[in-house]
Amino acid sequence: MLNEKKSSVLYVLEVLKEFSDKNHPMTYLAIADKLQKLYGIEIERKTIARDVDILIDKGYDIIKRGNYGLYLGMRDFEEGELLFLIDAVYSSRSIPTKYARDLVEKLTASYSNFEKKRFAYLEKLDQQGRFDNKQIFYTIEILNEAIERGKKVKFLYNAFGIDKKFKPKNGGKFYTVNPYYLVNSRGKYYLVCNYEKYDNLANYKIEAISNIEIVDEDARPVQSLPGQKDFSIKQYINEHIYMVAGKSVQATLKLDNEDRINDVIDWFSDNVRVVKQQENVFVDLTVNEEALVYWALQYGQAVEIVKPLSTRQKVKDVLLQMIKKYEENC
Repeated sequence: MLNEKKSSVLYVLEVLKEFSDKNHPMTYLAIADKLQKLYGIEIERKTIARDVDILIDKGYDIIKRGNYGLYLGMRDFEEGELLFLIDAVYSSRSIPTKYARDLVEKLTASYSNFEKKRFAYLEKLDQQGRFDNKQIFYTIEILNEAIERGKKVKFLYNAFGIDKKFKPKNGGKFYTVNPYYLVNSRGKYYLVCNYEKYDNLANYKIEAISNIEIVDEDARPVQSLPGQKDFSIKQYINEHIYMVAGKSVQATLKLDNEDRINDVIDWFSDNVRVVKQQENVFVDLTVNEEALVYWALQYGQAVEIVKPLSTRQKVKDVLLQMIKKYEENC
């Protein structure tokens, strides 16, 4: 018997959502069969036809194919859009596996069971190193609210110990910060902020934050920090490719060949200056010094830091330390 709290048109809509798409149109008879099997209700063909017309009048994109049946066309997202969103969820190592699965289910809720199978990439989830911080979405909500209201926040900041357990740092004491931006960098979410004890900018992994609270104190504006009068979050992200704190430098890189420009732009965007001198290719850019050292070690076989000399020396010192370690164990 039909549930009085739910009209037949809603049941018909649910059946079309789950079991119809452009490759799987449904006849009125097939819809009636699903209604009986799934919900134990019996509806005549003419009632289903009436319900379909009502849905069309309400704006639902129901495509009729004559004797072949009909299907629900337009969904919440285009296929390419949905694939992009699902891949973004799976690629984020900040989201715990369970929550990533839940998000994908919500994104695909309006798609047919047949279409959902095309987005079944769940095997990727458990292959990535992920924090299991169940508070992450709550943390993001609180941070958004605090930034919008211009308020400070306090939280515990956690890290793994040698026992592989997630524990608060700083002796379990709360960090109080002035929050400014949330940044997604290489699949990780970071809070760009100012730790109130200092005058510089700091980055904290959002997945490592817990027990967050809004403090009833106005946050210090980012423009009031030394050297940040003309702060630009876009420039900051381009300079801090590894989201490490510290000073930025004006650097020049020498590339072994033109193809390495792709690696440079992939990491630093196109906010760089490229110059070719005879057979050599040089790149000028502004970048966080510590991040540049890490990056240069990664691409050291094909990239050389020409200047500043102090950064060049830091790379050399790291390499000498690495050589020493490996020579001692040979």
